[in-house]
Amino acid sequence: MKKIILLVSLMLGIFIVSCGDDENPVEPVPNNNPEGKLYILNQGDSTMFIYDTKTRTRIDSIHTVVRNPHYIEFAPNGLNYYITTLEPSGHVAKFETATNNFVDSSSIIADVQPAAIAITADNQYGYLCNFSAPGSPSRMQKMDLNTMQIVDSLQGGAFCHDLKITSDGSVVVMTNRDSDDLTLAYPDADTVHFVDIDPDSNYVTTMPSKYGPFGVVIDHNDSLAYVSCMNANQVRVLDIAARTIVDSVDIPIVPGGTISGPTLLAVTPDNSHVFLTTRDGNSVVAFETSTMTVVADIPLSATQPFGIDVSADGSQVYAACVNLGQPNGMVYIIDVATLTKIDSITVGTQSFGLKYREN
Repeated sequence: MKKIILLVSLMLGIFIVSCGDDENPVEPVPNNNPEGKLYILNQGDSTMFIYDTKTRTRIDSIHTVVRNPHYIEFAPNGLNYYITTLEPSGHVAKFETATNNFVDSSSIIADVQPAAIAITADNQYGYLCNFSAPGSPSRMQKMDLNTMQIVDSLQGGAFCHDLKITSDGSVVVMTNRDSDDLTLAYPDADTVHFVDIDPDSNYVTTMPSKYGPFGVVIDHNDSLAYVSCMNANQVRVLDIAARTIVDSVDIPIVPGGTISGPTLLAVTPDNSHVFLTTRDGNSVVAFETSTMTVVADIPLSATQPFGIDVSADGSQVYAACVNLGQPNGMVYIIDVATLTKIDSITVGTQSFGLKYREN
């Protein structure tokens, strides 16, 4: 009898242990997503969606007050962010970062479409490019961000879509799509210098422009600026201090087509890779900066990829697709280590602008 009881007890113990193992057979996979927030501008419905990048869930949705929100930039001190609009006599809207509350807005002078803003290191001024009047020279507007009023303007090129500022605030680099050059502005003296996108002195600008410099990103050493040339399927590299184009890389062309339309760019925190959207190629392209070699051309299902950014830890890239003609845009998440698309998020209508911000 004792042997039978012992055998039953052992069998029962094995059964209980087995049931416990089945309840949790595998350890849960850790969430390695970077912490931060992703800000998506939906130009078609004048909204902004904010996502937690750790959980990839929407945590806020706001009306941008101004119509056609196109671009977002944070002040260096992080207290405020600014949204620019792509419309004639466009607007700049100011929001409080902590609460996402609207603070103020200002209308720019007639016929100026402020496609982007670059903010000085002291948080006092914003420089605005003007994406209007194709083929005609325009001016870079200087705004006092305390009063939200234009206080000066500097000579720019034609059809200026993007601009970035070095981290110390010493140089602004602006792309001039229709004049095939770059404007370098120096805030301390409010002076400008122009750099031809083609260093060949015999090159003559034509319409439509041969290169079409459209987007720009500055590396984290403030030494190089990478410029997407939409019409030439290239990215060209500017040595900021030397004010000279020093290198270039060809961007893959659409199979069976003639143009990929390299659009906006983001550089990883270690400066090892640049990622860019191709508006006509419907892809995200990555190239190594050390070799200037394309290492990935990642296809996207939604159309017109535009805004792009990279997480602070360099592990993930976020790309927004406008998806014209559809009720919703799409944001894709790309794993930098494997250069593969790992997730997507359905967002609002015509999602042009995108910005990642670390918590």
